Amino acid sequence: MTIATFPQTSLGAAATIVVDQVAPSGVQRISCPDDETWHALRRQDITASVAAALLGAGDPEDQHAYVTPYQLYMLAIGAIEPEPIDDEGPILRGWLMEEPAVRLLRRRNPNWMLRHNAGDARVYYRDPAARIGCTPDAIVNDPQRGLGIVQIKSVEASIFRKKWKNDDGDIEPPLWIAVQAIVEATLVGARWAAVAPIVVGHGVEMPLIDIPIKAGIMARLRAAVAEFWRRVEAGEPYDPDFGRDGKLIANLYRDDDGSETDIAATDDLFQKLELREHFLAVEKAARAAEEARATIDAELRFLLKNAVRGRLPDGRIIEAKTTRVKAKTIEPYSFRAVKIKEAKAS
Repeated sequence: MTIATFPQTSLGAAATIVVDQVAPSGVQRISCPDDETWHALRRQDITASVAAALLGAGDPEDQHAYVTPYQLYMLAIGAIEPEPIDDEGPILRGWLMEEPAVRLLRRRNPNWMLRHNAGDARVYYRDPAARIGCTPDAIVNDPQRGLGIVQIKSVEASIFRKKWKNDDGDIEPPLWIAVQAIVEATLVGARWAAVAPIVVGHGVEMPLIDIPIKAGIMARLRAAVAEFWRRVEAGEPYDPDFGRDGKLIANLYRDDDGSETDIAATDDLFQKLELREHFLAVEKAARAAEEARATIDAELRFLLKNAVRGRLPDGRIIEAKTTRVKAKTIEPYSFRAVKIKEAKAS
């Protein structure tokens, strides 16, 4: 598609016209410049950013980094509220770095017509029949490749090396991010998709990584999302991932009600109870080791007095720097400790 006949207007407005012309039928394009509207729209769908959680990746490396099917189900039925947006850490970094990333994309690709899908120009795309939605970061018209989307990710340098590069050093985005790009491209009607991780360390890296738009992934996802909403309607929750959903389970069942319940006996449960006893013994041994090590540390501090370090005859250095911790207030909280008690003799 060439863009040669637009009247005198801004690039943003022109790009909006292009998107409206080519987005697939059945997909709604809803303007949502305010966050309240945007969050309300997203709550009724499985959004691209969490969709991969429903694909059942068996490899932990391919699982969604932040959400599980059990968590999505509990959100959908209103059992829990969405986590409040944290204005620190990765969330803040992502918000701060998105605009510079867009500027860098424009600088590197001056022939692109790029619409930054944010602020007053933000548009939410949703397939109401499938209840799948997305908010692409950037929608692009490339004279060579046509319409595309670019998903921008702000990635801490060490995470980029660990999670985004394979053993050969080649860049491979995490699966859940690739799925997000595929969903966005499909709903927008794009011919190509890419991910742009902006990595800030001593310098700035921002490779542009093409993501193949695989129809098979989208077909699997549509089936998984349909099953998700069927479960929500039928009241059939997913099994928890106890390793990842432990905090959520603790919050759901924060307070006891004083009752007693019968638990079905299974070989698997008895094996886990035995394993738990083993781990308790390991923890107890670790605490004993920690106490013994603390006793030795006390003697070493006595030898150092106020010196920050001391040198041994063999060249080794014993060091004890002062670490100052800022004061903080701990709010009142409650918790439930799990204990196993032996059966009473009848």
